[in-house]
Amino acid sequence: MVKLDEIDLKLIYLLRDNSRLSISELAEILGVSRPTVRARIEKLEKEGIIRGYTIKISPELERAENIVIMIIKTETPEKLEEFDEIIEINKFTSKKYIIKIAVENMEQLRQVVEKAGFEVIEIMPVLEMRERERPIKIRVPFKCDYCGKDIVEEPIVYKYRNKVYFFCCETCFREFKKARENLEKVRLSKEQKIKNTHSNQNHTHG
Repeated sequence: MVKLDEIDLKLIYLLRDNSRLSISELAEILGVSRPTVRARIEKLEKEGIIRGYTIKISPELERAENIVIMIIKTETPEKLEEFDEIIEINKFTSKKYIIKIAVENMEQLRQVVEKAGFEVIEIMPVLEMRERERPIKIRVPFKCDYCGKDIVEEPIVYKYRNKVYFFCCETCFREFKKARENLEKVRLSKEQKIKNTHSNQNHTHG
């Protein structure tokens, strides 16, 4: 089992949200050096935690083809790998599979079935696809950025002013945001006082 720490997990969350972030940007967000970020990414890639960097395609482009899900039976599952139209293969018994096929029309679907030589048990056209982002199930001992307690469940991830924060619960997240809002009000109040002072001084000199 690969041993990960808080920086590794934050790095994974950031790259999953936006894989185009540069080394410099990641270093600034995490508050570490660029060599540290580069070394962490290389480690995660080497250990197979990060297996690639992907892009999200618009739903309109994904729907350029018809998606069909089939429950099939075959004794030659290796043949399924030969067809680009078969975009997903799931085995659930020794001979039964659930596969996802992307085709332009029913004639192309018929040709795939005939050439692959499998028995169709059930066929279901996909009318709508909605992608859900799954939480990262990694047990990493790190602490809540508000209360300081160890986070044992899925963390709440929040990005604020080019920094990333992890919270153990909604209460800590809410209190953190409230504290930040109060600090922001104080900062703005001080800036306004300084501005008013300068304005009065300029008016006096005038």
